[in-house]
Amino acid sequence: MGGFEKRAEVHRFIHDRQPFVVCLQESKLTSVDEFIVKSIWGSDCCGYSYQAFVGASRGLLTLWDTSVVEVWCTISYRHLLIIKGMVLLSGQDFIIVNVYAPCDSSAKQELWLRLNQFIIYSGIVNVCVCGDFNFVRTSAERRGRNLLFRQVDADNFNNFIDGSFF
Repeated sequence: MGGFEKRAEVHRFIHDRQPFVVCLQESKLTSVDEFIVKSIWGSDCCGYSYQAFVGASRGLLTLWDTSVVEVWCTISYRHLLIIKGMVLLSGQDFIIVNVYAPCDSSAKQELWLRLNQFIIYSGIVNVCVCGDFNFVRTSAERRGRNLLFRQVDADNFNNFIDGSFF
């Protein structure tokens, strides 16, 4: 997102699809201001929360249409950017979790456990977890690099998915 071309590409996507929430990973931004947000979203009806680019963590940015959703709070944990709010038209509460998972297996397992607890104890049924999980559920989903597939990591990821949602 640091470059104009990438921001313009995301801006076109938002203009064409008109989502009410957008979650971006690997933003590579150390700070975010109104100018950057407007160049991405394209209008003033936008709220945002971000987690700065620090070290190997490439930064998270969540944007939302303030005419469609009301966000009560944002929470930033390592590798997670969470927004809690309500869809204005329906009155439905929601949580959206923007994830950029670490590559390290043990750090990833810790993340799944922490996120699972957060989801279960939040009490809000409408939860969306999106992002870059740096893993797949099965070996058939692998694309790109020819790295070793570790079934134990897939099992941990699948246990997170199966245990978090009821």
